[in-house]
Amino acid sequence: MASITLDEALAAINAAVRKARELNAPVGISVVDDRGDVIASVQMDGVRFGFLPDISRGKAFATVIWGGQPSGALAERAGNPVFSWVQDYYHGKAVYAKGAVPVKRGDKLIGAVGAGGSSQENDEAIAQAGADAIR
Repeated sequence: MASITLDEALAAINAAVRKARELNAPVGISVVDDRGDVIASVQMDGVRFGFLPDISRGKAFATVIWGGQPSGALAERAGNPVFSWVQDYYHGKAVYAKGAVPVKRGDKLIGAVGAGGSSQENDEAIAQAGADAIR
């Protein structure tokens, strides 16, 4: 299998929603494949305006286009001119903020899970719970 399957993405969404409920942190959650295309995405009830699944997708997309680096690590370098060029190239789709983690099968990057709408720490814990459901 080359990428995350729909069944894996749905398992990740369910695990991430459980974690978000445990943290009392309504968020948007997205699972993308190894090209950054959305496989599954949800917006939980009560999520704040402006934190729709587009934010979670953007975090996951950034993780994939930068070869599997967690979005938090990318946020630290987002002011770099190369990052600005990449952001322009992808028409602003990448979100450089903590809250997305890569998903690998063995050593191969197969996608990422992203969350957005809570604190950066909660977003990352929620995304990690989703990713752990696939591994």
